[in-house]
Amino acid sequence: MHQEALITSPLGVGAVVTLVIWFSFWLDKKFRFFSFLGTAILVITGGAILANLYVIPSSLADDSGQLNPVYQFAGDYGVPLAIVLLLLSADFRNLRQLGKPAMIAFLLAMSGTVCGAVLGGILTADRMGEEAWKITGQFAASYIGGGINYAAVGNAFQTSETMYATGAAADNIMTNVWMVGTAVLPVLLRRFYPSIRDRHEKPDQPAGNFREPKMVTIHDLVTLLAASFTIVAVAEWMTPWINQALGWEIPSVIWYTTIALLAAWFTPLSRFQGSAEIGNFLLHLFFATMGTGTILSTLVNRGPVVFLFLVLLVGTHALIVFGAGRWLKLEVEILSVASQAAVGGPSTALALTTSKGWTSLITPSVIMGLSGYAVGNYIGVFIGSWMQMIL
Repeated sequence: MHQEALITSPLGVGAVVTLVIWFSFWLDKKFRFFSFLGTAILVITGGAILANLYVIPSSLADDSGQLNPVYQFAGDYGVPLAIVLLLLSADFRNLRQLGKPAMIAFLLAMSGTVCGAVLGGILTADRMGEEAWKITGQFAASYIGGGINYAAVGNAFQTSETMYATGAAADNIMTNVWMVGTAVLPVLLRRFYPSIRDRHEKPDQPAGNFREPKMVTIHDLVTLLAASFTIVAVAEWMTPWINQALGWEIPSVIWYTTIALLAAWFTPLSRFQGSAEIGNFLLHLFFATMGTGTILSTLVNRGPVVFLFLVLLVGTHALIVFGAGRWLKLEVEILSVASQAAVGGPSTALALTTSKGWTSLITPSVIMGLSGYAVGNYIGVFIGSWMQMIL
């Protein structure tokens, strides 16, 4: 019989979970150590601690199959809305600013991720268990565009809470390790590659003033929320009709991703302020929910093999990016930024370019990361579905 949690009411659980999110962002802002860990892992860890201490209930369904409404909202509705809102925050018209070398470098990064995910999935499938194909698809998506894709594909594949949290923990460690790697490798490899230091650097600004404070109005918020709810609702409505017509199952994530991309491209929705902020909050609400579903014994059992999978993925990714990049005579800094944009997304790529002073790569770093957001879901769903057939 399961021990009853101290706080079980939906409002009480919502209060605790949102306080965990607030505290994680405060720690990330105030202390360098916690900033290194990142808010995602802080929220997941906080949720896991509170659930294991029976402060709040687990997000695993109880014996009656009931789930706390806060957790149900986060998984069923929060993730789709977060994906749409984050995609609506991107102005993909800026893709024209992405030069040919950066585009080639990012294509190498995507190819490296796909090859590494497939290799890692095949070599670790026996130890990973029956969800090996799911985690392979999630990381194929995540290491093309970042954590937003990990969450979206995991939601589409209905990955278990424990496996999701295990993968997220291993992912955060690897992302931070690779952040250091992409900062150090240009220094170590500069003698073997062309470098942006060999050409004149011109000042640049991040696309969309990525880190600038924004003025958000109630009109912005209601417009974005109305658009995001409508996009998800239309996608969910049309999915069964399309699947019936085609004769096979395609997750709704593909359709709301597609509609959101079209809306970001052809409508002025990307000019409204606040979508990235709301989307990030909803995504962290889902991270907290996943944390509360963490089973410590499973983390101990599966954590090492998931991390081994990521070592194989990132190792293959690095060999392809820097190996083919040298053959194509691409600048080593562009290769590093493209790799980081794929593995960590636009935020870590931007952090890399600004911290290293590569001013001409600031805008391309954001654009590459946003491009990964756009295509990661498609690739992740395809790779995961393909791995399910061959494993």
